[in-house]
Amino acid sequence: MNLNDNRLIIRTLKSGNQKVFSLVYASYYKPLCLFCSSYVSSEEAEEIVQDLMMYVWEKRELLVEDLSLKSFLFTSVRNRALNSITRSHITRQVYERYQNQQMKSLSALDFNYSTELFNAYMEAFHALPKEQQEVYVMSRYKQLTHKEIADMLEVSVQTVNYRMGKALQFFRIRLRDFFLE
Repeated sequence: MNLNDNRLIIRTLKSGNQKVFSLVYASYYKPLCLFCSSYVSSEEAEEIVQDLMMYVWEKRELLVEDLSLKSFLFTSVRNRALNSITRSHITRQVYERYQNQQMKSLSALDFNYSTELFNAYMEAFHALPKEQQEVYVMSRYKQLTHKEIADMLEVSVQTVNYRMGKALQFFRIRLRDFFLE
């Protein structure tokens, strides 16, 4: 059968002739895939063309004999490829918005976590005995060695070690809910 006789091809398709459909499929599949792949990936182009051919077979009764089958197929492939691009773009936008919202939520959670941790730290710091506070500040904030702290406070290095150890142990206990073990 000659594919140039558009009316005969469509009439035969409408009657449900599978051999003519196979001929149309075999004749147009590769050119349609090649044309479609100028819009989307080769894999997606093949999927689009297969879906279109399935649609043509399922809706064959609706085909119009005056319509150019070739023009219909190429126009449909182009429209489906553009729709696919649009869907992909919209999906990407939705995903990016979702990611941004998640990041904002995480940032808010991080901020809240940091605020809670800082408040708990300050509460624990102020609950330390004065001697331990003093040693802790000199060691952690003023970056002094235990020997320098011992000299300044006129106590032994062992006393500084003891006070610092007690302060750190106190922090570990008071702040344990904020850290994984």
